[in-house]
Amino acid sequence: MRDDPVVQDVAAQHGTDRLRWGWIAIGVLLGGGMIGSVLLVVDPRLVRPAVAGFHVTLAILLVGMLVGYGSSGETILEAGVTGVILVLGTGICATVGLAVSVPGFVWLLSLFLVPAVAMLGGWAGELLQGTLEEAYDDRAVDWPWVIASIIVGFTLSSYAVLLGQSLFGLTNRESLAVFAGSFLLTGWIIGFFSPGMTMIEPAIAGALMMVVDTGFVIMVFGDLPGAQVVAFGFFGAILFALLGGWLGEFTQKWTRGRGGPPRS
Repeated sequence: MRDDPVVQDVAAQHGTDRLRWGWIAIGVLLGGGMIGSVLLVVDPRLVRPAVAGFHVTLAILLVGMLVGYGSSGETILEAGVTGVILVLGTGICATVGLAVSVPGFVWLLSLFLVPAVAMLGGWAGELLQGTLEEAYDDRAVDWPWVIASIIVGFTLSSYAVLLGQSLFGLTNRESLAVFAGSFLLTGWIIGFFSPGMTMIEPAIAGALMMVVDTGFVIMVFGDLPGAQVVAFGFFGAILFALLGGWLGEFTQKWTRGRGGPPRS
């Protein structure tokens, strides 16, 4: 496991009893730009509130991940506060600027759900950074890294397909190819950033993600995938994620061999 004295020293200086508003400000600015840019591309008039809400939630998840990874020390709570500010700001802009009616239950659900999603992203970012000690040499599977793989993989696959279709007009077949590539990239990220050997974790996450992503494909393509497609996707996800994990581990060892920082 990685033991970074610099990270520990900074975390000790800041402590855990107060919020770091600088990172909250960075998260709000970054998230506001991402939400505005994505919605401008996919649904500028918010005629599809459910799709817009999904994009907002996805952007906040990614922002939480970036804040958690980029900051020194733990900033999981900061990611949650960022999520609250972003969902309030987005809702106010939609209500006042575009005259979109937001039901009360949506406000309440968002104020609880979206910050939790942001903190989940922040936790994954901290795990990738190495701030959290979540690797175990005496366990066959490090389940925290499986969860992180699902978070990273779902974020990548969602953005790859949705933005690919909106920006480049990808066909369903091309979108599925991009979708498969996101599993490869997810495996590489986990293999490279995790301490120790974590090739199996992305593969397990790939199989579990197919349960979530089947519903995602239905939402995007508007049709239930056939049994052959689901089976191909299931085994393909495992294979691509496993290959990505191996490539990530190889890159980590290659970087370490060239004098890069140790990952474990």
